[in-house]
Amino acid sequence: MTVGTWKRYAVAFLINVGITLLVLFTRGFDLKIYYVDAFSVAGAVSILLGLFVWIVRAGIFDTVGYGFSTLYDHGKYRDLYEYSSRKKEKRSRQRGSFLPLLVMGLGFLGISLLITAV
Repeated sequence: MTVGTWKRYAVAFLINVGITLLVLFTRGFDLKIYYVDAFSVAGAVSILLGLFVWIVRAGIFDTVGYGFSTLYDHGKYRDLYEYSSRKKEKRSRQRGSFLPLLVMGLGFLGISLLITAV
């Protein structure tokens, strides 16, 4: 793994820890169920965020983006195909992945299940 990959995993881990602490500070640190809630909420949010990044990078919203570009860019693109092609080229140069969010989300859900079982 490269340094950039480790950074993405570290950021995903910090996001999950932040969400976990936020839930714990709002619910309290008294009961075991609060820890289960905190870890499961963090895992679910991370997984959903990772899936959202995946569908955005797949180009699902290109049609909506093209609609807004026709309103504001006044003919910058000839048609939807040209817009989608340029966006696809731009996305191929972008770094970043949805996988760290999914892995960390599954990890935090796993921790939630372990706390439940104990």
